[in-house]
Amino acid sequence: MSERELNEKPSVDAQLATLQAEYIANLYERVLPVLSLWQDYIASDYSPELLRDVYRKVHAIAGTSSILNVKPIDRLSNQVQIKIQTVLQAADIETTLIAEIGLTLNEILDVAKSGDINAPPINLNT
Repeated sequence: MSERELNEKPSVDAQLATLQAEYIANLYERVLPVLSLWQDYIASDYSPELLRDVYRKVHAIAGTSSILNVKPIDRLSNQVQIKIQTVLQAADIETTLIAEIGLTLNEILDVAKSGDINAPPINLNT
């Protein structure tokens, strides 16, 4: 690679900022399938298999949000993961916990839909 090409290539910080902005811009479309799967879970009379599918999708969103420093979504997604794990380990269905998961998923959707997410720049030096 020539020196000119190296100088024209965006910095790592600029590339990460672009990834972060694109992720936030497309977040609503990433969250919608999770809500659809959640509705399938409720309609299934609480199928553990469907709940595991919801968990996997939320886990993916939490992971990407964490890496890209999208803290509000990371925080909410982690809350959902903890609650889903509790439901999966419980002997009986806890309807209050199920309702809390649904509310938090809707909160994630609302935040994603607004697009107004204040995500600090990604800092690789910490």
